Parts: sequence; C-alpha cells; structure tokens
Amino acid sequence: MKNLFTVVVAGSQYLLHPQKLGTIEQTINPDALIPVTLLTTSEINSDVDGILDLFAAVDDVFQSDFGGILVEKPDKDNTIGLIQNIGPRSSRTVVRLQQIEAEDKAETDAGGFGDLPSGPYFLHGPNLYQAWRLYDDVLDAFTFGVIPNSINNTEDGYEALSSLSDNGSFKSIAVPSRLYHPAPSIRKPLSGVRISITDAASLKGVRTTLSSRAWTELHDTEATETAEFVKRLIDMGAIVVGKTKSSQFDSGREWVDVEAPWSPRGDGYQDSGGSAAGAGASVSGYDWMEYAIAQDGFDGIREQARVHGVYSIRPSAGAISLDGWQVDSQTYSAAGFSSRSLKDLLKIVQVASNMTDENVAFPKRIIYPLDFASVLEGNQALTDKFVATLEHFLGIQADRISLSEIWNFKPPVEANGQSLEEYMRQAPFSSFCADFYHQYEDFRRIYEEKFGHAPYVETTPRFRWRVGENESAEDGSSHRERIGVFKTWFGENVMPTLQDSDSIMILPFGPHHTVHYRDDLPQAPSRIDGIGPGALAPLLGLPHLIVPFAQTTYRSRVTARTESRPFSGSVMGPSGSDMMLIQLAKAAFEHAKWRSQVDAGRLAFPEGSNAA
Repeated sequence: MKNLFTVVVAGSQYLLHPQKLGTIEQTINPDALIPVTLLTTSEINSDVDGILDLFAAVDDVFQSDFGGILVEKPDKDNTIGLIQNIGPRSSRTVVRLQQIEAEDKAETDAGGFGDLPSGPYFLHGPNLYQAWRLYDDVLDAFTFGVIPNSINNTEDGYEALSSLSDNGSFKSIAVPSRLYHPAPSIRKPLSGVRISITDAASLKGVRTTLSSRAWTELHDTEATETAEFVKRLIDMGAIVVGKTKSSQFDSGREWVDVEAPWSPRGDGYQDSGGSAAGAGASVSGYDWMEYAIAQDGFDGIREQARVHGVYSIRPSAGAISLDGWQVDSQTYSAAGFSSRSLKDLLKIVQVASNMTDENVAFPKRIIYPLDFASVLEGNQALTDKFVATLEHFLGIQADRISLSEIWNFKPPVEANGQSLEEYMRQAPFSSFCADFYHQYEDFRRIYEEKFGHAPYVETTPRFRWRVGENESAEDGSSHRERIGVFKTWFGENVMPTLQDSDSIMILPFGPHHTVHYRDDLPQAPSRIDGIGPGALAPLLGLPHLIVPFAQTTYRSRVTARTESRPFSGSVMGPSGSDMMLIQLAKAAFEHAKWRSQVDAGRLAFPEGSNAA
C-alpha cells in the first residue's frame, strides 16, 4: 500500500494521488504540500486570470488557491526554453517542469509531461501529483471510497481509502479534477464521468463485504479481477469513486452488521430501505456524483429510485453481464442504473448496452392495469396524472385493463380453472428464494467448516433462505412451469414482449402508503406472494423505468413540520426498448413542461414545481 498524503486547502480536504507525474526544476519547499496549477507555456502567456476563472466554473476540485503558483509545461512538440513569449508573462510565481529522463518514465507512466492536462495539482518537494478532492460521506452511503493505483492503467487495480473527514465522523470519498479528462469521444464516451458501484460487484484490489461480518470474515482477501461490466465502464472513461452499501447479501432489511445509509429526502430520517440503499443515497444526496450502478432483483435499485426520488432503469434481460457480481438469484438479478437526470440516464444506457438511439419508434399502445391501483386517493390521482401526460404526448388513450379479468376470460389450459392470483401466488417469490438459498450454499458450508458454527445472518435473508430450503425439486419444476405459462399467456393476451412490440405498460410505483422512519422497528419478513408491479419485469425479463415526477407531503414527527417525499411513476416496455422508454419519458415530460431532472438533497423538485 502506498503512502497517501492529505492536505486542507481553503477549508476543503484534498488527497495527493501517490503516482509521481513529474519534477520541477527548482524545489520551492522540500517539505510542504503546495497547491499549484499546471499550464502550457502559451496559456501562461495569455489570459491566465480568464483561464483560472474558467477552471473554477467547470471543476469542483479547482479553487483559486491553486492559482497562486503556476507550473509551466511546454506546448506539445515544443521544448521549454525555445518558446518565444508572445504576450506578457503572468505576475504569479512560475516554475518549470524538468524533462523526464528515460529511467523515470516507467515510474511516472504519464507519457511525458506534455500529455499532462492543465489543471490543479500538488507539489510535494519537487514532485508533481494529481489533486483529488475528498468529500465527506455524511449519508454513510459508501462501504468505502477507492482510488486507482495507476492513473493511466486500471489493470493495476484499486485501493480502498481509509481517509476520514476533518472531524473524524465520516468516511471520505476522493474525486479527481474534471480537467484531467478529455471531452467524451467515440472511444471514451464516459470520459471523466463519476460513478459508484454496488459492493456486490468485484473491483480488483478491494474487498466485497455484502454488509456481512461473516462474509468478510470468510472472504478476507481483495478481489483479483474487476467485474466484466464495471471494467467495460472504466474502459469507456468512467471514474469509479467507491463501492456503495448493499444491504446484507443484497436482501437484508435490518442493517445489523453495518449502519444503514441515510436518506437525504424530506426530514432526513426516512427509512432508506434495503438492497441498493447506498446507491440511492449516493445519487440523491451528492451533487458531485453522477451515476450509481447496483443490483436489482425483486427489490433493488428500482426500489431505491422510488425511495430516493431518482431516475432508474432495470435493463432488458441479458443486456448487462453480471460476471463478477455476487448476485442473489441467477434468474432474477440484473444490473441497474440510477441518475438525477433522464438525459444522463439515456447516455449511460446507450453506451453501456451498445444500443442505438436512431429511428426509435414510440409506442402506439399504452396498457394500464387497474389491478395495482392505489388505495390512497391522492396517490391514485398522481398516477392518473402520469398516465394522462403520456396519453397527451402520444395522442392515444391508454387501455385500462384488469389482468385478473383477462385471465378469467381467456385462461391458459394449464391453470385448470385457477384464478391468476391462485395460479401465481407462490411461484415468483418461492423460486427466487430457492435461487437465493442455493446461491449461498457454499458460503454457509465453508463458513461452518472453518469456524465451527453457522454464520450470523439477518432476519430477512434468513427467512428467505428458509423458504428456499423448503422448496423441493418438484416444487421448483412446478414454479418454473407456472412462470413459463404466465409469460406465454401475458405475451399473447396482454402485451407482446418481443422487440418489435409497439406497446408499453404503466405500472404504479409511488411511495409506501405509510411513512417509515429509520428508528421504526423493522417489519417482520413475510412472503411476497402473487405478481405486483415490481415483480413483472424480473419475471418477464423486460426493461422497467422508474421516473420521479411529483412530491407528496407528510407531517414529520422528527422536524414537527410538513416535509416532502418524491413520487414516481414507471413504465415497462418490450425487450430491447430500454432507450425508447427513457426517450419517451424525457420527451413527454418536456411536452408537459415538467422537469426531467431532480435536485440533490432534501427536495427532489423545488416546491411548487413539476406535477405537484
């Protein structure tokens, strides 16, 4: 592990990336950590004040204190000392980089200082280092922050940060200057984009904890490989800044082994939910974060989109590789994306899944199942407003249907007279629990062999494992058969699910009917029987988009005032319609003069804006 130095500049904490990038000709102070700005000779000979003002406007790492001392590097294809001064030199202190000797190039691995981007850096003695700003993780969203061991070669892996805030209360998350990264290109479409990844995805050089002390105790070594999909994002220029907390085994609710992330919305004391809670908190709470990548099963990143009021999508089945992820179900698990902007969500889905946005046809039919109507009049009114917005944009009326009635009118012969509720009561959840139980069979066995006792497991995953354990092979076969029958029946009688389908389905996805605080006792785990709006997409393998569009109010027992919490709608489309769903929501919201981005912090939308 390399030594990591931190320093405070104008009240903000910084980290020096340990990779040396160059050396100045004359040391200013051999012991000090000095903030500097690297500029080319021509930039120093031009409007330095204007350049520094621009840096401060576009970069959250740069601030004016970096502009007191300038480090000069030659323009490409020129040599220091041969440049003619065209304009007046800056009145600031200017020091020069030395030419890199051949034996130093391997150490710096920077391709020569001519390739170093202009921007903020630190001098430690005579040596130049990147400046990474440290943000306090006040929401406890991250398992830990990370930095790459090499700024140019992520094959060298990552290092987990142990840095804390100035007062020692919070973990620190390091982010590099946005000025270090070129504009997005065809080869690097995510250049400089900051993302967090779920703790369940492997990242070379750091551990996977799954919010379980027992898992960490057994798996006490760092990952030797990065998950395939995460590596793909990195290769496209994305910056992984940390691993966010998943609940225990991505299925827990009790948050016993680690503290639950805090929700920034409303009074700040709302229950942050389970599974991808850290992903939801990182995007909804921090304006310096852009994307969160996390797992989605029966609940996951879609649930966190609803709780935290961010845009999220579960992609079509098979669109994203889960190689290198510790999943709860090989059948139902998927990678999901979250962002505060529909525009940004569209961008990452496009580049991550190799989908094209050309000639995307909007649907000609909207299906709205009334089976999932809310019992609360206010919630139903908002969902109806969401439906009406899509109707007005597309110029069509939604088909308001009942899945149960269609089933009763045209049931599959395999149902033998059973209603939809009866036929599909147990199959989805029981088959998920069986997958979940067998997924961790080796963990339970090896742990007990090594330590002589069973591992500690929270109440919810233990309950789900017990359900899975009691599923026989015959039960599993029956469940798979029923799910297959349902998928065929759904595609033939409700909504075609193949890629050339011209239909979408609107699924209510508003907040829970009751307000749950983080100090409320966890509800006892129970079965999730039947087919709810959250189970359809995993069962059918279809993309499911969650979009916050309004806010509802509640009287907080914490702040003793009226607070707001986000309200979301959702749209499920046919296989491969991932990008179309996002484009549709964005265009419909713009048509309705609704915002297609949310704010970070207490309010998703300014009070009085959007639908409510």
